[in-house]
Amino acid sequence: MTDSNAPIPSHPPVPTPTAGIGVAFVVVIAIVGWVMIGTTFLSEASIFGGFLIFLYWAKFEHLNPRRLLNAILGALVGIGISWVTFYGETYYGGAGFAVGMALLVLAIYLDIIEAAPLVVNTSTMFFSIITAAPLVKLEVNWVELCMATVGGGLFFGGFLSAVMWVGTKVVKVKKVEVK
Repeated sequence: MTDSNAPIPSHPPVPTPTAGIGVAFVVVIAIVGWVMIGTTFLSEASIFGGFLIFLYWAKFEHLNPRRLLNAILGALVGIGISWVTFYGETYYGGAGFAVGMALLVLAIYLDIIEAAPLVVNTSTMFFSIITAAPLVKLEVNWVELCMATVGGGLFFGGFLSAVMWVGTKVVKVKKVEVK
């Protein structure tokens, strides 16, 4: 368990309205880029995995590059749990569904005691809930969803890392010009 006296992680500061416009512009470019790349290789029904990992990583992990791998691996475990539940119920009825539910309960337990945080974490819970939705289960190609999740995570992680790197270079140039 975690130390109950440990400080609660703070939310990053809210950007100014002007900076918010810049951030929104970068996010729109990233989304358009992912749609162009994602739909080239994957079906439209599957590329949402890339958007989900981006949403999760941005809102829950605050775009922390050190947390991207955990987010992707946890997402894949969550997708796997949903797939086992769907496949099990479809082909083995109640017994197959029970196996999927047992895996979900095990994942919840492992998340609570933080026994395998690299692969079972909040991302696992987020993706197991989203991908268990009936419409998703019936329409998605599960392999493509996994590919979209990994591909989207790598795309958004790489894109935003590049933007942040360029941003630090621009700030350094402006600081030098001011002197």
